[in-house]
Amino acid sequence: MDIKVALTFNERDAVSLLNWLARCNARLIRDQPKLPRLYDSRVVYAREEEETWSDYIQLLAQGNEDCDALAAARAGELIARGWTALSPEDPGYAEARASRLTTIPSEVALTTQLRHGEHGLYHCVVRYVVNGTIWFDDPSARLGMLPQRLDGRECHARIVARVRLGGVHTERDFAASQRHPRRPRRRELA
Repeated sequence: MDIKVALTFNERDAVSLLNWLARCNARLIRDQPKLPRLYDSRVVYAREEEETWSDYIQLLAQGNEDCDALAAARAGELIARGWTALSPEDPGYAEARASRLTTIPSEVALTTQLRHGEHGLYHCVVRYVVNGTIWFDDPSARLGMLPQRLDGRECHARIVARVRLGGVHTERDFAASQRHPRRPRRRELA
């Protein structure tokens, strides 16, 4: 079944919808655990003429998608499968495996490049957390968007190097800030 939704583009709303799709994908994967892992399937990255956001089963049936559906599929897979969705080449794998994480908090995130006087160029990636450390994955880069496919560690390094991560904190950063809260400065009297 095809459902079309016409939206006035807004980054926050688009990310909310993609994360809703990621949670739907997590349910599909939990309900059908024999579905292949995204990186073990034959799915590849492909540009779209008309924007379509496919769930995990439609993605597998089509065999290709662009960054939005691939990121929603990967985030859903991490939520549903936990450490078993990671491979040894993925950042956080050893920690997730050692902790036997059955779910990994994950979400679709947008990286945006703005050029003066032009529309922004949006790209969907996945942000996930393992034991308080934030990691990034780029399913499009791993599935053929670039001339050479990247592994998980290369994707993370590439995203962190090019994206300004203002406001991103780990759970450890938050805990430390609670132990040593900053005191407001007293205003000096003239």
